[in-house]
Amino acid sequence: MKQENYISVKTFCQHHGVKESFVYSMYEFELLQIDDSTEEALLSMDELPILEKMVRLHKELEINPEGVQAVYHLLQQVEGLQEEVAALKRKLDRFDL
Repeated sequence: MKQENYISVKTFCQHHGVKESFVYSMYEFELLQIDDSTEEALLSMDELPILEKMVRLHKELEINPEGVQAVYHLLQQVEGLQEEVAALKRKLDRFDL
């Protein structure tokens, strides 16, 4: 495991002004992965954009962790539908004369 590809949960929470319990609740909802194989719990840098989006929902819109989970799943569905629409448009363009 390369240490530079990770950030500690504690550091993330201090920087973003959220409680560690919020990050762990996102982990419990299986919305992100936490590497707890070391002394300090670590977040992959790949997880940061997702977690930062969740923090914004939580702080700016005052959505509780359960609501963040619901919003996240809805956003995933919307993204999936957008990809499907784009694929269907590409298929239609092939048939357009």
